[in-house]
Amino acid sequence: MRFGLDYAAGRPAPSAIRAAGYDFVVRYLSDGGPTLPGKLLTPAEADNLRAHGISIVSNWETTAARMLDGYGAGVTDAHSALAQVLRCGGRADRPIYFSADFDATPQQQVPINDYLNGAADVLGRANVGIYGGYWPVSRALDAGTATWAWQTVAWSGGNVDPRLALFQTGEQVTVDGVPCDVNQTDRADFGQWDVNTEEPDLTPEQDEVLRDIQTQLRGPGLSGWPQLGTDAQGHHRTVVDGLAAALTQIDELRTEISDLEATTAELRSELARVSGQHRWPFPFSLVEGPATAVADQLAKLEQLLPGVPLPGWGTGPNGDSGKPAQSGQAPVAAPSNAPSGN
Repeated sequence: MRFGLDYAAGRPAPSAIRAAGYDFVVRYLSDGGPTLPGKLLTPAEADNLRAHGISIVSNWETTAARMLDGYGAGVTDAHSALAQVLRCGGRADRPIYFSADFDATPQQQVPINDYLNGAADVLGRANVGIYGGYWPVSRALDAGTATWAWQTVAWSGGNVDPRLALFQTGEQVTVDGVPCDVNQTDRADFGQWDVNTEEPDLTPEQDEVLRDIQTQLRGPGLSGWPQLGTDAQGHHRTVVDGLAAALTQIDELRTEISDLEATTAELRSELARVSGQHRWPFPFSLVEGPATAVADQLAKLEQLLPGVPLPGWGTGPNGDSGKPAQSGQAPVAAPSNAPSGN
């Protein structure tokens, strides 16, 4: 996107124009008279602008409704405009914009188109442009009476013709003490004198495709896409910004997943270690050794029990076995004749 100025009340220094951030100007070829002494582009001014790397675009404007005078006026003005361009070091193969500086009606389009036809007979149709609001500009482009369009925000109702080369935004700034109108363009060629037209890199169709791609990447008006959220400064993200933000979040997720995988591996290792030991948990592990030894001795004793008669398990006086019954209950003792207390 390039930004430029048009002005008529004076001639700001080219150094001040560059310092303010603008690199092209649209300059008038007609004399504004005593009320607008700075309207006419002079050879000295053109040389100074070029020396500071500022591109120049041509515009012809006398009175606001001059184009209503029709074909003959177009022929006369085109001759005068071309002569002024050449005096200022411009080129005959670059467009000149002619102004319809009023809210033109559809009925007034007829003389406007006649005026542009007169200019085309002098300059060639490829070098005829129109300045104005959305409707007269669009009607002239539709009719083919103009090839170039410089649209103003005024009298446009918020509409912007996609075929325009320059757009006057309605913003005004003061540069070097001179009030100026702000213009912008996203075209490589918007009618400036210093464009290289010998070997164009792109056809108009290719340029249109590239501008569409630029809009898709950077959003409407090159101001980002609301659907992608905002950056740290509160601006809508472009597609590239949104992709960068998504990649950052993916990297953060990858780090978190790696940490989780490491923790999981540690837990698995610890679980395998604990499962393989079969050890008693604390505090029972403190008596694990003695308890194991006692259990081993009891096991050995149990192996000896079948061959050792225990008390109450021998043969009684009457020859009966004193072994406990199969029910597991202890045998009932025979009544004793011994005195109580023996």
